[in-house]
Amino acid sequence: MKINPILAFSARRRMRAPRTALLLSLYGLAVLGFGLATGYASFLGKTLSLYDMAQGRGGYASMMIFQFVMLLLVTPALTAGCISGERERQTLELLLVTNTGSLRIVLGKLAESLGLMLLLIAATLPAMCLVLLTGGITLLQVLVGLLFLGVTAFALLSVGILCSALLRRTVAATVVAYLTVFAIGLVTLIPLIGDAQRMQQLYDAAPYYSSAYVPGAAAPEAGRPVLLLGFILNPALGLLSLLAWQTGEMSSLLSGYYGYSFYGAFNQIDFRAMAWYSMAFMAAAGLALDLLAARFVRPRRGGARQRGSKRA
Repeated sequence: MKINPILAFSARRRMRAPRTALLLSLYGLAVLGFGLATGYASFLGKTLSLYDMAQGRGGYASMMIFQFVMLLLVTPALTAGCISGERERQTLELLLVTNTGSLRIVLGKLAESLGLMLLLIAATLPAMCLVLLTGGITLLQVLVGLLFLGVTAFALLSVGILCSALLRRTVAATVVAYLTVFAIGLVTLIPLIGDAQRMQQLYDAAPYYSSAYVPGAAAPEAGRPVLLLGFILNPALGLLSLLAWQTGEMSSLLSGYYGYSFYGAFNQIDFRAMAWYSMAFMAAAGLALDLLAARFVRPRRGGARQRGSKRA
């Protein structure tokens, strides 16, 4: 299988740079330090109580949130200059006249940045595995959490590379990429209005959690899949769904947004399904953005002919 030439050249240049190894080390240490400061500070003492052991899941959740925020702050800029930078250096036309098509250019640039982000996420695996000392989270769940971060990085990189393909200047592409990520976060919160109504209907239909419940009556089945669009479209709510499934401690936080009256209805949400749906949506959306970016990499023929006629 022939390796993408764009990926081979960019990855070789980046991986040989000393700053890449330094970046991996510093990022892993930063996540470890944040985890020790938030959930594992008691491990530095001489004794441990049962309460301290229970704080391990909180440390795991804090490290996941910390990495998610870092992805939002760093990832879009990695690909925002991939295509626009080639245009500024006037090397994009040289790439297009070779056998390397526009789609291979986009995938090569994307894969190189995604590889770096996956290495950063993998570097935090030892720190994330601290939760295995306290229990409550399995190694498989830790790996699923890192997978969620990887899919999030892929979606954010796809936003950046689309902005880079659409705009000619790297600065403008970077600014638009961050504004787009911010707008996506706000727009995908709109379905929460419908989610709140759905939650109210669930609560009204669950007599086990209402004041009219008769003792001894059968409780409704909990954990049944409920399609809540806001938890699927919004990456932040997808992360909260993942943590609610894995730690069991985020339900109260989510119910606090809607109100205490919805606490019973939240217990009927299948947060595990919500997390997987969110990852599937981000992966599909990222792929669609990459295909769209490849469409805008190659200059329009009409514009090129018009410029040629003016020169003549």
